[in-house]
This record gives sequence, structure tokens and C-alpha cells, in this order.
Amino acid sequence: MTVSRERRGDGTGSLIALLDLQRRVLKAGSPAEVAFIAVNEVHVLVPFRQAALWSGRGGVEAVSGLATPEANAPFLLWLEPVFRHLARRHPEAAEVTSADLPPVLAEQWSEWMPPCALWVPIGSEAEEAGLLFAKDHPWRATDRLLLAYLGDAVTAARARFLRPSPFRSWLPRLKSRRGRIALVLGGILVALMPVTGSVLAPADVVPAHPVVVRSPLDGVVDRIHVRPNDTVTEGQSLFDLDATTLSGRLDVARQAHATAEAEHRQVAQAQVFDQKAKAQVAILQGRMEEKAAEARWLQSQLDRIRVTAPRAGVVVLDDPSDWIGRPVAVGEKVMLVADETDTEIEAWASVADAGEARPGARLTLFLNTAPLSPVRATVRTVAYEAAARPDGTLAHRIRATLEDGSDKPRLGAKGTARIDGDTVPLVWWLFRRPLATVRQTLGF
Repeated sequence: MTVSRERRGDGTGSLIALLDLQRRVLKAGSPAEVAFIAVNEVHVLVPFRQAALWSGRGGVEAVSGLATPEANAPFLLWLEPVFRHLARRHPEAAEVTSADLPPVLAEQWSEWMPPCALWVPIGSEAEEAGLLFAKDHPWRATDRLLLAYLGDAVTAARARFLRPSPFRSWLPRLKSRRGRIALVLGGILVALMPVTGSVLAPADVVPAHPVVVRSPLDGVVDRIHVRPNDTVTEGQSLFDLDATTLSGRLDVARQAHATAEAEHRQVAQAQVFDQKAKAQVAILQGRMEEKAAEARWLQSQLDRIRVTAPRAGVVVLDDPSDWIGRPVAVGEKVMLVADETDTEIEAWASVADAGEARPGARLTLFLNTAPLSPVRATVRTVAYEAAARPDGTLAHRIRATLEDGSDKPRLGAKGTARIDGDTVPLVWWLFRRPLATVRQTLGF
């Protein structure tokens, strides 16, 4: 207090104290340090009993004598609307009393604050802010001037840590009638701006005209001779079916044929002496031919248990080990053989987005391996009915033909497809899904 009286009584001492505080405020390393100096160490320049710093963004940031203000404290809850009222009513530094506040706030002034207060705005373009100093006696003109100068330093120091909003410079213009009309017209123009409606869908590169390799007969897969993405030639072995059952049946049929042949030979020799044997010759010959036909059929089936490639190409197959020992029926698909350069795009559009995809629409595929080199295609077909995908979701299958002259992506490549639809206003493109959700939920 002795230093304070000496500096207040000596104009030079007050100037030195002001310059020292300004230097410390401007060299502060954070907004919290600036606030602490402004509400606590200013006491050496101008004596006061209570001080607080407030900003529109952070509320009451600092109170004299407190290390960290408690946001839910009754004093701060009362002080917050007081600061907002003063920020609107006093753009310049001014002395304030309870008479300057609304009755609801003025009633509690004597409970929380000394009778004489000084409001010092420290706001900038980035925010509204202010300092409030209070003491028991009226403020001298020199004290008001010193605190106003200090407020300018605090404003400059806080501005270093704040980024002004780019929209704040437009606020004065929007307050005029012409500015509001321009804003409304601009919003209408932007809302009606035509854009191309599009949907995104997971997609991959699939064979365009594959050859399906099916099981030639009922059986069990015994061995797979190829691996996924292997290149095969026409006639190369792909997989074998288990031959145990057919081999056993063939042995039995051959033995039955041998027995029928022996009986036929015996009766044919006996017919020379026995007239009854002549009638049995034709029957036994028919039985012998029946057993021979059965043996030949089983042999042909046994010859088909090894399945070969119908054409040259690339094998399209899941994990081969999943097929070993699996029973298959006649005509069941086991794998595909496709031309590696004859590819197209398969995409899966969700049920909500399927209406945007139509045959003839433009499709752009962004591959995961080459996102900067999009692949262009044209939608060829869109499935009428949604199908279940491996992940459990329902989606519509879309097939798209690659454009002529475009680079053919490798078989199996995956990515995200963008399917372009009709030209629609921007407002419809933005609110189509929310509107659909509201109608499905509320029924109108």
C-alpha cells in the first residue's frame, strides 16, 4: 500500500507503473496470464477492492484474489448478465453503479460489489470483452485515464491469441435492410443452384463374360488343382471329384456283366441239344447288354470326375480349402474362368439410394489402389430387387460397362463408385434424405 500511495501521489511513479504493466501484459504468453495481470497486479497502479475480466466466448475468466473462478458460483452467475448488459450499453470506459443495471440485477449489487465501479471495454473484432473494477469511493479522473490506457494494452495482448471470425466483418452490413434482402436473395440463388445428384456405392471390378465351371455330377470335391488368380490354359485340370463311390459301382457293374456274359454263353451252347434253352438265349443276351451299358455309363461318369478348363483365362475362386470335402450337386458352380482384360464394374447401391441409379447413367470408380486415377463407365443394368450382401445389408446390384479406350483395371480391384443422376436443385440434394426420413417416421 505504501508503493501504491507513492505512485498515486507522484505522476512519474504512476507513468512508470503503467509502462511496466503494459510491458508485462504485452509480453504475456497466454490469455490466462493476461487476465491474471489485469485483475490482480493492476492494484499497484490504481487501488481497488474487486476486479473481474469477462469475454463473450469464455464468460468470467478471472476474478481478483481467485486462482480459478468456479463457473457455478453464485457471484459469477450474477456477474455474467451484468457484464453482458454493460457490454451492450457502454462501448467506452465509464463509471457504473447499481442504477445502470436492470432492477433484477441491481437488487443484488450491494451483496456482491462495492458501490462504485468502473467499466473498461477490452473487446476486439474477434470477441466482446471487458474489465470491471470496483471500490468503495468514487473514481478520480486520473484513475479512469490510467485504467483506460491499460485496457488498450490488454485488448492488444488478447488479440494476439484470438482469430477473428471471417463473418464478423459482415455483421454490420447484415443489420441494414439492403443487407438482409441481399442475404435472402443470395440464399435463394444458392438453394436453387443446379447440381448433379449422385450417390456413392462400394464397387469392385468383376469379369464381364466369365465361363462358369460347374460340377458335372453329384459328388464330393476331392482336390483343387488351382489357386485363386492362377492363369490356366484350355484343357488344364481344375478340380477332381471323389471317385470312391463310382469306382465301387463300376466294379460291381463289370462283375455283373461278366456273370451275365457267362450265363449267356452257357445257354447258347446248350440250345443245340435243349429246345428250352433257345427261349432263354434272347433274355440272357438282353441282360448281358444291359449290364454292359451300365458299366459303360459308370465308366463315362468316372471319366468326368476330373474337370478341366473350358477356355484360357484367370481362375476366380474363393479359398480352395473351403471346397475340399464339400458335397456338390449336378450343375453347382464351383469357380469361374475369366478373361483378365474383359472386365466390368459391379456396384451395390443401398435401398435408399437405388432410385438415383438408372441404366445409362455415368459411373466413376475411384479405386482404393489408385484414387487419383478414376475409371469411367456407363451403368448397364440395375437389379430390380435388393439382395443380401455378405455383411448382412440389403442393396441393389449394379453392373456398368467400361468406356472404350479407358484403361482396364485388374480383376478384383475394389473402390468406391459415384453414380451420377439427374440435375436437381442444391436444396433438394441436401435435404432429400432428411425429408424421406421425416416422411417415413411421421407419415406425411
